[in-house]
Amino acid sequence: MTVSRSGRRGGPPVYRQVEAELLRRIRDGELGPGRRLPTETELAAEWGVNRLTIRQAIGELARAGHVTVRQGSGTYVAQPPMVVELDLPLMPSTDADAGSTASMAEYVQQDQTETLVDLTDRDPDLAIAAALDAPGPLIRLDTVVHAGGQPYLVSSYWLDVRRFPAFKRHVTDRVAPFQILRDHYDLRLRHSWRSLTVSIATRDDAALLDVPPGAPVMLREGVNVDPDLTPTMFLRRRIRGDRIRFTMHYDTGDHD
Repeated sequence: MTVSRSGRRGGPPVYRQVEAELLRRIRDGELGPGRRLPTETELAAEWGVNRLTIRQAIGELARAGHVTVRQGSGTYVAQPPMVVELDLPLMPSTDADAGSTASMAEYVQQDQTETLVDLTDRDPDLAIAAALDAPGPLIRLDTVVHAGGQPYLVSSYWLDVRRFPAFKRHVTDRVAPFQILRDHYDLRLRHSWRSLTVSIATRDDAALLDVPPGAPVMLREGVNVDPDLTPTMFLRRRIRGDRIRFTMHYDTGDHD
């Protein structure tokens, strides 16, 4: 793998590129559960970077629960979480907007803002590219949402740069990705799938959410499709664990 030295708004930092490649190897099975990762020195030599960059990348993977660092032994791939699949009946609306940040705030919606944090059209995440059936690289937008004057949600959105080559020109500091797709591409997205996982805040997310690194967050991921059911957007939301609660109400069939 060759890493790029691009900075923010031009490409991800080097440690993020290393993190993404290691995560790809884990997800693709090249580094299976329980397997020991190469040493920092070996990884640094492979990518031509310093050991601090490798340590930072592994630290992010550890905070997200993908690897376990054992003092004096090394870094090992963590066991994958148990996955429970739920097939939901067709609902009246599965518009992606209906499940967007606007529907998740605790406070009055007029008091909610979504602000751009970072933007690139050269994100190298191969796992997400595969989820979108795109060769990559990808457009990636990172945003932070405030409600009631407090941060509660960090979002990342990925799109195929080939399909939306001019997308970056429409992005402003008060970003609204779904609105850009509606206004400039006449495109409304629908849910394909969603997952909810308990995770912990990385250093970058913790700074944006105003919580300590390692604080609990709800990780919500999924793919949105266009009207032709083509995978169009991958999104990942990290929600402060102390600011959100999900409640599901079940139809018992008793309507008397």
